[in-house]
Amino acid sequence: MTARAVATRPAPAPVRVPAVASTAIEDILRGTPLPATVLGTSSHAAWLLAGDRVVVVTTRDATRLPNGVEIAEAGGSRPFDPIRHGSHAVIGSDRIRIGDLEIDVARWWDPRPVLAPVAREVARAALRGLPSTVNGVDHCVIGHALATRSPIGLIEAVGRLLGRGPGLTPEADDYVAGALAATRIVGEAMDRRESIEMLDAAAPTIRSVADDRTTTFSAALVGHAVRGQVAAPASALLRAIAGRGDVATAHRKVLEIGHTSGPALAAGMVLGTRSLIEEVVSTEVLHDLAS
Repeated sequence: MTARAVATRPAPAPVRVPAVASTAIEDILRGTPLPATVLGTSSHAAWLLAGDRVVVVTTRDATRLPNGVEIAEAGGSRPFDPIRHGSHAVIGSDRIRIGDLEIDVARWWDPRPVLAPVAREVARAALRGLPSTVNGVDHCVIGHALATRSPIGLIEAVGRLLGRGPGLTPEADDYVAGALAATRIVGEAMDRRESIEMLDAAAPTIRSVADDRTTTFSAALVGHAVRGQVAAPASALLRAIAGRGDVATAHRKVLEIGHTSGPALAAGMVLGTRSLIEEVVSTEVLHDLAS
């Protein structure tokens, strides 16, 4: 009896899609290809872990994230359905390969808004009527630390808040991220050196605390916020606070992020900005920060 040849099917050709990526993760995307693991997926996103770095691949109709790669496909096409938790991926050389999906980075965007000098009166007027609190998050602890420009106080406040609330990014984490990002970006535009020095001194410990206290994905976003890198709608709100855009429209678009993320992120940015406006720390100022 002679052996019969078994026909083998050729491996399917990869589905190649162009993408726009954040410059915050340019080093890992342009570097030597590294192995990555899929942390999870949804209809609009896939979360990847490469070493200690989190990269989020999203569809074009999802929120553009500071550690994100946005593909040209829409969520309705379900591009991430074949991808499973724990699947292998490769990131590097301007490309991401996940299963049969091959993503080519064609363009870049900067998640760190650059603001012209901002007068306190401009920012104060922009914030009028915008809430700086959300139910379930203790705003006083971080508000006091920001107002007193205390690195130790800020570290303690962040440690008390991170990880509180449900979701991939707990509500308190979003609030903290908004406050830190506003302190960095608006603080530089207002030349509030004490606030920036406070944040610089606390930043390494904050990133370490985030790694211990909250989800991997959320800790990555807090780390980006410390550097002033935020989601695209949040970047637009910071610009509007500085007088470059309609504040009401920008604020509304931030509120639309996720289920609880948007309102918490927006309120945190308002709190962070208000803490920069006041020159003198007093009981009245701390009350104003929360009002």
